[in-house]
Amino acid sequence: MAWAQSPQPASAPMTAGPADAGKLTIEAQRARVEQARNQAASCAVCHGTDGRPPADSPVPPLAGRPRAELTEIMLEYKNGKRPGTVMPQIAKGYSDADILAIAAWFADQK
Repeated sequence: MAWAQSPQPASAPMTAGPADAGKLTIEAQRARVEQARNQAASCAVCHGTDGRPPADSPVPPLAGRPRAELTEIMLEYKNGKRPGTVMPQIAKGYSDADILAIAAWFADQK
């Protein structure tokens, strides 16, 4: 993630992007990125590894899509504003901060 790779001393606080309201140390930031990657891995069943489904899949890819777009879609599923069979249930299992972090992770998968 571009915002997670800024070279700074380990003791310097960094803004970890929109998913985190406060400042995080590099270690905490790396842990958050790892957590987002692990959460995003659950999407692989339908959306493919790293958000790239097979070419013939009816499921949309997630990799490289804009973070704001992915966040909006997931929040719509979570809040019952977008119909779906499985996605509303999945989205409800994540906090808003988790959704922001997962969206950022997929957006960075170019």
